[in-house]
Parts: sequence; structure tokens; C-alpha cells
Amino acid sequence: MKIAVIGAVAAGTSAAAKARRTNKDAEIVIFEKGRDISYAGCGLPYYISGVTPSRYNVVMNTAQDFEEKYKVDVRLEHEVTEIDSDEKILYYQNLVNGKEGGYEFDKLIIATGAAPIKPPFEGIDLENIFTLRSVESADQIKDAVKRDDVKRAVIIGAGLIGLEMAESFSELGMDVTVIELEDQVLPPFSKEMAGLVEDHLKEKGVELILGDGVDHFEGEGKVAKVVTGSGREIEADLALLSIGVKANSKLAEAAGIEVGDTGAIKVNEKLETNIKGIYAVGDCAESKDLLTNKDVWVPLGSTANKQGRTAGENAAGGEAKHYGILKTGITKVFDLTVAKTGLDLEEAEAEGINAAAVKVKAHNHASYYPGTDDIYLRGIFDRKNGVIVGAEVIGGDGSDKRIDVLAAAIYNRMTANELFQVDLAYAPPFSGPKDAVAILGMVAEKKL
Repeated sequence: MKIAVIGAVAAGTSAAAKARRTNKDAEIVIFEKGRDISYAGCGLPYYISGVTPSRYNVVMNTAQDFEEKYKVDVRLEHEVTEIDSDEKILYYQNLVNGKEGGYEFDKLIIATGAAPIKPPFEGIDLENIFTLRSVESADQIKDAVKRDDVKRAVIIGAGLIGLEMAESFSELGMDVTVIELEDQVLPPFSKEMAGLVEDHLKEKGVELILGDGVDHFEGEGKVAKVVTGSGREIEADLALLSIGVKANSKLAEAAGIEVGDTGAIKVNEKLETNIKGIYAVGDCAESKDLLTNKDVWVPLGSTANKQGRTAGENAAGGEAKHYGILKTGITKVFDLTVAKTGLDLEEAEAEGINAAAVKVKAHNHASYYPGTDDIYLRGIFDRKNGVIVGAEVIGGDGSDKRIDVLAAAIYNRMTANELFQVDLAYAPPFSGPKDAVAILGMVAEKKL
């Protein structure tokens, strides 16, 4: 059996590793157009800030190490240019010497990822305007910061990556401005919870420009100014575009592989596409929303790794299933943990759920124990049966475990009463006698 993998970051390497563990005799070849494999894309903001000191801390494996460990052929700087799905041949180009070739496969796993959205703003090609998606792009940002003694950074987009980079640039001593077209940071979050993050960012010295977008960039060779749609001018030594990504699905689509309304590749529960023997995983592939049963596209590293493992097993002869996702996400914004899972109120109502939003404020541990932080929890409940269908958590230390408990509760269709009744651990350094999750359940039960 010959298994080809296109892409070697999270999903691709996870797929190749599981395929090898499933089938010791298969020939496995990975084609990667970049210079690095198996890097932690989610760790790049911390590499830029210096919290993670070396690029080798975010590159989990070298190609040589991966080849030796899993007995696979890793071909770096090899770009796949075409897939012949009928003849089961992929065509590639060696980006170093320009040579072209073909590879016949029995099974194919597409893990082409996603690319940053880069609108054609006037001045977009000025130096020191960046996107962040790869280790190479992180290296370029670090080099520019050091070379040009950057003092003023403007970030376009207030999503997860944008706010992580606001913290990173602030830690490097820069004045930071964040521009967001929507009227709040973190648009997927509720406005009242996003407001907590906005207040915290302002306390940390980050300037927020909300409800305004970029019109163009100005500068002589290098960016010097960002001009917004309202005409506001912001001086900048560096600008970072963080306005989202789009799935790299054109290669697959050209091969007759079905692409969904999201722009990502459609797959079944085995991660197989509409063409038998061809799988798609990671940021180029859709997932099933466990609550709505709809196809969704939520590019997250956790999902990419799970999908890669499932598709790798199936391509090698197994029978694994990917159940779906709750869109659980989390980030750190200075001193706050910011997390979300499941449906928001508008999504729940759009699904015909008679939903209620319940917000509570609690402590991360016993109030008399040193270092107490506030935690805000907002749950979305079905009024009909009390089942929790969504949650947001924002606060200090310990917020991460609360969102994970709530994700598990949503996964298992738990009710408000069950949130109160579940036997969670208690000791003063970790929780109060009634945990924040229990308090949410208790208050929700009364409100419903």
C-alpha cells in the first residue's frame, strides 16, 4: 500500500504517524512545500515575544527525526501542483531545483491547511506588513522587530491571534493599536463578555479602534501609517493582518473533490471525501457540529490533530470515526483566560431552541486563599429541558478547567441541575465549596 500525505504541519504529520502505527508495511510519503514540519502554529505568538525562547521549541520534529521515528519519506519544499484522482497520481514540483515529478498512490490524505486573508489594500506590499501563519512568517516578524527597532505596532483584527499578538508586542515594549471592523473584540463572543476583555486590554495600554476598518497603508518603502475607513491615521512601524484565514481547497477542488459552502473540503465521519480513498484533514477540511449536525469549518490545532489521527488510521486500513466538534477554543489575553464552547445565544435561537443566557461571577478558589481571581461564566441553556448548549468563560487562573468541564457537560447533554450536582474536586487552593460551574448550574436552574 502506498499512502501519500500533502502537508506536514499538525494534521498531516498526525495522519502519517497514525498510518504507520496502523500499517507497518505501507509506503508513506509526505509532500510539504515549506521548510519545516510538525510545528506548533498556536505557539508562534509566544515565540515572537520570547516567552518561548527558540524556534526549535515550536518545531516539534525535524524532517530527519520524523523520518527515522516513523519510517516515512518526508519531502520538504515539494509543492503538489495537481491531483489526478482517476489515475491516483499526484504531480509535484521541487521548489529548490524546479524539477517536476509524479507519485502514484493508493490512498491520499490532503492536509493543505489554510492561508491568511490578505485583501488588496492600497500599500499592502509595503515592507513590515505581515501575516502570521508559519514559523517562517514568525521569523520574519522577529527579524523586522530587531532590525528596525519597532516601537509602534498596529494589528488589524481582534480575534484570537490578533489579541495574542497584542500581548506579545506589548511585552516587547511596543505601543500597540488594534483595529477591528466589528464593534467589539472577539466577534464570536457575546458583547457583554467581550467587554471584559476590552477593559483589560485598555488597562494594559492597548489602544482599541472598534467599528472601523483599514482603508489603506502609507509609507516610503516601509509602512509608516495605517489609515482607517473613517479617515483616522495611526502611525506604525509594523502592521499585522489578522483578519482570518481561508481553507486551501483549490487543489482538491480542481481534482473533482467536493468543497462545502464554508470553502473547506467536505468529508464524512471517516474524513473521506466524495472520492473513495482520498481523505481531507485539518484546516482545509470541514467538521460536523455536534449540536446542530451541520457541516462547519473551525480551523483549530486540536481538531487538526484528531482528524489527522482518524484519517491516518483509515487510510492504512482501519475503521475510525471522527464524531465532530463543539468549536471549543481558548486563549490568553494578558492576565485573562478567554474561552468558548458550543452555541452562542443567536446560534441556539437560529436552531429553534428556546434558549436563555445565564451569567455568573465566581471565584477561582476559596476567597480567603491568596491569589483569588474572579471568573465570569455565561451559559446558554435550553429552557425546555434545562440542557446546556453553550458556554463562555473569562477570568483568571483556573478558567481553563471550567471551560473543559462545561465542554464535557455540553458533549454529554447535561442539564443545569446536573451541573450543580456533578461531584467536582474541592480544596481551598483550587475551588470554593460550590465550584463556579456548580454556581452556574444553580443560578440557571432558578432562572429557567
